Amino acid sequence: MPLILPLLLTLALTACAVSPMERSAAAAARGEWRYESQLESPDAKVLYHFARARMLAIEGEHAAAAEALRQALVYEPDAAYLHLALAHLQVDQGDMEGAVATAEEALARDPQLVEGHLLLGSLHFRQENDAGAIEHFRRALELRPDDEGLYIHLGIAYARRGDYEQATAVLKEAVAQFPDSLGPLLTLARLYREIDLNVLAQEIYRQIIERDPNFEPAYIELGTLFEQGRDVDKALALYRQALQANPENAAVRHHVVRLLVLGDRLDLALEELAILVEQNPDDFEAWRKIGLIHLEQRQWGEAAAVFTGILEANPGLDQIRFYLGTALERQERWEEALTVFSTIPADSDIGTDALAHLSFLQHRLGRTAEAIALLEERLAQGEGRPELFSYLSSLHEMEKNHDLALAVLDQGLALYPQETDLLYQRGAVLERQGRRPEAMATMQQVLALDPEHAEALNYVAYGWAEAGENLEQALVMALQAMELKPEGHIADTLGWVYYRLGRYPEAREQLEEAVRLLPNDPLVHEHLGDAYTALGLKEKAQEAYKRAVEIDPELESAKTKLEKF
Repeated sequence: MPLILPLLLTLALTACAVSPMERSAAAAARGEWRYESQLESPDAKVLYHFARARMLAIEGEHAAAAEALRQALVYEPDAAYLHLALAHLQVDQGDMEGAVATAEEALARDPQLVEGHLLLGSLHFRQENDAGAIEHFRRALELRPDDEGLYIHLGIAYARRGDYEQATAVLKEAVAQFPDSLGPLLTLARLYREIDLNVLAQEIYRQIIERDPNFEPAYIELGTLFEQGRDVDKALALYRQALQANPENAAVRHHVVRLLVLGDRLDLALEELAILVEQNPDDFEAWRKIGLIHLEQRQWGEAAAVFTGILEANPGLDQIRFYLGTALERQERWEEALTVFSTIPADSDIGTDALAHLSFLQHRLGRTAEAIALLEERLAQGEGRPELFSYLSSLHEMEKNHDLALAVLDQGLALYPQETDLLYQRGAVLERQGRRPEAMATMQQVLALDPEHAEALNYVAYGWAEAGENLEQALVMALQAMELKPEGHIADTLGWVYYRLGRYPEAREQLEEAVRLLPNDPLVHEHLGDAYTALGLKEKAQEAYKRAVEIDPELESAKTKLEKF
């Protein structure tokens, strides 16, 4: 819980005890005043050092200001207001223990000093000494019972100690004492939320909204309660109510946008965002969301236009530059995308991701050698993140340099032996080289590190199905992979395992799903043809084999099966 009790230094320096100048005026009124050199007067010296401390504090020279106050205390060591001012400066310097001791000095000289109790309560609160905080907040409240802020401080201190009964009682008393103030009500609602009395919290938030229909925190906090209860429609209705009261409430409208996006109601979200940028053309967050929604909707041109506009106003935003490059890349505007990604610094948080796009674009433009050289240079510079080894290995594979691809992965795994994605990629390269026993062993290493690696589960299950081995275990792995990652190639594996087990109706179901997800994969069509054949559905089988051969005329196994019909 954040500290809610900051005190302004200027208030601390002007509050509390009577100043030297005021004491001189009082002495004159009593007839006690006599002429004396102000330069030699202790009061004058105190006033000088006190004023100097104020000026130094305003200029941010806290150490010098503290020293000036210590000089003032030499001439007036019992001045509580000087001790209190020094305690505040010690807080600014981060000397909390010193501040506590100095604040206690102030209270020793003036036990009725409300600001001293308030500061000491704040310091104890910050140091998580709830008992000390309660003691001083309570004393301050006794001295100044008309201060609603002190009720709130005391209530929060009780709450953090876990004494919710006392916290509730204090805050209810504040509500009764200050019926026209929203502060105690809001704090009480937050307390109810903290102790899961959400119904009571909702009632109070409703009271606040009825009193002040423009009070933004009540709408947002009540809406958050609804969201936590998964009642999104009720949260949206509440935010709409807030917008009816104040259509220009940007914070609430952004909450509406967020809920619409989470609900995949992207067109409605765009309508709300259009209102936001109409009200405030400089609303960066609204423009960013508009661009991201266009990316999500594959409206690449619109996204690129939005991100270009953002960069014209804020050219240093690497993340926006990354989004722009992505939009250009999806439009196959390769050179433009390459230029954009090239402007993202290597040391940026997204520098490595940008490098991946750079290498892809260079390969796409026929400059694979340049892409490889760029990645090798980055690795030589010590930027050895796992992704770089993965990208470089992929480029070598594109160039049919399988041995180099393996060498790069082994280099990466020497640095990151627990990196399962690199290990999986190594297994895939071995598979493409026809080194299946080694590939299978590598995939099992992946599963030893990550038993829920869906792709490794899929690979091992399919390998066993092909070999007709460990079929029951293969089924368990394929089912697990499908649950983790319900994609077409995994549905094909699951269907093929069912086929190998002789469970043909289940094989048909999974393979038909695989064909739906991967309509242009010839092997999936062939597998489905095998399932149809096993079920005696000859026409369907013939159709499946025919489709497999149409997609890949070189698929000899499917051609042979088709010829039999």
